[in-house]
Amino acid sequence: DGKTIYLVETGFAGSYDFIQEVQDWFSRSMPSVKTVLRRKQGTMFTNDPALWDEIKEKGDGAILGVRG
Repeated sequence: DGKTIYLVETGFAGSYDFIQEVQDWFSRSMPSVKTVLRRKQGTMFTNDPALWDEIKEKGDGAILGVRG
């Protein structure tokens, strides 16, 4: 309750749809949890240090969207 969870779209095929479903679930099932949807820069295989720093600073956790 009251936490911020980052939902990260990784660029993997179908991951954006999946991460939106996760966001919808949080909205319905745990409305006190704030979700922040972000798209990772580059491909699924590249690093995104700016995003990881943002999550460390502002988030309480993260879910990375992978789906195929």
